Amino acid sequence: MRHKKASEWVLSHLRDSILAGRLKPGEPLPLVQLANEVGLSTTPVREALGRLQDEGLVVGDARRTFRVAELTLDDITDYYLLHAQFSGILAERAARSLSESDVSYLRTLDQEMREKSDAGDFAALHELNYEFHKRINSLAAGVLKRFVTVTSRLVTRRTYPDVPGYTHSIDDHNAIIEAIAAHDGEKARTLMEDHIKHVGEAVIDDLRERGWK
Repeated sequence: MRHKKASEWVLSHLRDSILAGRLKPGEPLPLVQLANEVGLSTTPVREALGRLQDEGLVVGDARRTFRVAELTLDDITDYYLLHAQFSGILAERAARSLSESDVSYLRTLDQEMREKSDAGDFAALHELNYEFHKRINSLAAGVLKRFVTVTSRLVTRRTYPDVPGYTHSIDDHNAIIEAIAAHDGEKARTLMEDHIKHVGEAVIDDLRERGWK
């Protein structure tokens, strides 16, 4: 695995491990142990921890030892509230700008997601879900693009897509697509905001069961 690809993979893996509750707030993150667990050298792991520190998910000290930041359920809720706002704005813009072929592609993704959900293939489902939102968010530029990119990382779970109730959120997609197809920006914005909030509620319920406060 090339260095850059390895660094990106371990970054996503550790971020998801924290946001999925598999790594607890305050838990130490020993560099060598983590590198051994993922089968990589310490270099990409150290780089990933440094980036997670910049994102506020990890805390480091002068000795370059790391631990999971003391995140709370309120913090995670805020991530989803912020992402809902940005995503709603972009859905509104999509209703004005996406082409018929874009809408057709969203419908295809929606159908494929339902098929993967029925088959229990949650990894494939979440990759399709990622592509669904990426297409809608493709209109982002400038300031909005920077912010939605940041919040997407904090709410997108690709390594651990097994939150109870998380997959049911795809039921919201059809109404969003139809609002975009009808060029109803206000409705698309409201539906998208509610959709992201529903996902956040499922995540919070799961983390609460894991002992988060």
